[in-house]
Amino acid sequence: MDLRGAAVGLRDAIQQKFGVKAKIKAGFPGDLTVKVNGQNVFGYKKEGNLPATDELLRRIAAVQS
Repeated sequence: MDLRGAAVGLRDAIQQKFGVKAKIKAGFPGDLTVKVNGQNVFGYKKEGNLPATDELLRRIAAVQS
């Protein structure tokens, strides 16, 4: 799985949906973590697969409210 490509797609979706600047930070190969205000919203190593973009955006919205 191309996690870098997935990260770029998720970054773009986050920026478009929430109107904020999202950034990609290099980490360990094979890991993808999404944090909002320091809180983990998603971790690839923990969950084992990528959620649909809509699901991830719902998780982010839940943390923001």
